[in-house]
Amino acid sequence: MTQNAPYWITLVAAAIVFGAAFVAILVARRSLESVFVAASIIAFAFAGWAFGELSVAYDRFDVLLWALGFGAAAFCGGYALASTLLASLATKTRRLVRPTTLPDDPGASAVVLVGAIDPDVYDERWTAVELDRLSEEGLLHVSVAILPFLFFAQKARYRAVGGSSPAARQLNWLADRLAEALAAHGVGRVESAWLGGRRDLATAVLKLVERGFRSIQVVEVMVAGSLELDEAKRRVDALRLDELGVSVNYADPLWGSERVAALVADRVMTVVSDPGATGVVLVGIGQPEERAGSCRSFDEQETAFLNRIRMLLVERGLSDSNVQLSWADWHGPDVTGAVRHVAALGCERLVVMPACFPLDTVETMLELPLAVRQARIDESTSVVSLSAWHDDSGLLETLAEKAAGVPSKDDAAGR
Repeated sequence: MTQNAPYWITLVAAAIVFGAAFVAILVARRSLESVFVAASIIAFAFAGWAFGELSVAYDRFDVLLWALGFGAAAFCGGYALASTLLASLATKTRRLVRPTTLPDDPGASAVVLVGAIDPDVYDERWTAVELDRLSEEGLLHVSVAILPFLFFAQKARYRAVGGSSPAARQLNWLADRLAEALAAHGVGRVESAWLGGRRDLATAVLKLVERGFRSIQVVEVMVAGSLELDEAKRRVDALRLDELGVSVNYADPLWGSERVAALVADRVMTVVSDPGATGVVLVGIGQPEERAGSCRSFDEQETAFLNRIRMLLVERGLSDSNVQLSWADWHGPDVTGAVRHVAALGCERLVVMPACFPLDTVETMLELPLAVRQARIDESTSVVSLSAWHDDSGLLETLAEKAAGVPSKDDAAGR
């Protein structure tokens, strides 16, 4: 028995490594997959070698069953250990430290353009943070056995859309165009920021402060204020920049802008040839019911914005019953149900508009078309799925007014 101990140890150790490497393959980004695939192959080879040596040494069927059992248990142990360690990927947002003194005032204000976007590529740390957030809110209950497959599903979503989300690039593009538009209005710099991750709002604001800017305007490329946005603002407030003479102001989200509602309606009408025979599904983002108590304004603002677009479409000849509201997540009716409902009304053409998505995300590029296909409507009805509306000149004009602190005549938020 003693002389065979190295084989047993090798079997168990290799199976543990194999289980952990399997989790790593599911979770790791593509650039690291080959490393963990190689590790799993090597571990499997060592486990197979040890099993073979044990079969020769004992030549007993019951011992082979014990070896298989030990190997399977060790694999599960390695899998469980690696899966448990995934929680460590959800690194908390680093603590920001404000400067004690500021450089000379550049004599201009600055703007931060913030959007709720996906990371440009799959990021296991970002995924861990999002899963941890859902878990803390009681919206996700998942076992250690299933957790790695949630990471794999997120990775698969990115691969399905070509490996990257355009939202970050689109937000940067908007920031560049906004900087050009505001150059003559005393705005010295325009930065883009996310609601989380390494480019979160507080980090962007602090970088501008370190450059000496005393006046910073935060402009939201979002239809409605969300719980994540509130958290990002609190993180900025925690810096207590007013003690350094820095003023950070926030513009209203886009839901109250008549111009933005009109541009979304115009985008729909560009593909409408016969208003009387056309149906439209306007898609909002939605939020869990558990969040509604803390951020009820999100639902109210999204619904108000969608109804404003609906009213504009009806004014342009579409039947009121042919324009339906739906939500991408959490709320009902969902997109699939809304598409089926409008198709049942006899419309010859259906237009699906991600009305509350200024930027193209993985969701608008993948889940939205999938939800439309799942409706399985009659082939005689043509379906047009439109993209987000970040590239419309009307949006840039609205953002420029908000960034410059100019009250917009079309803004209905304060009415």
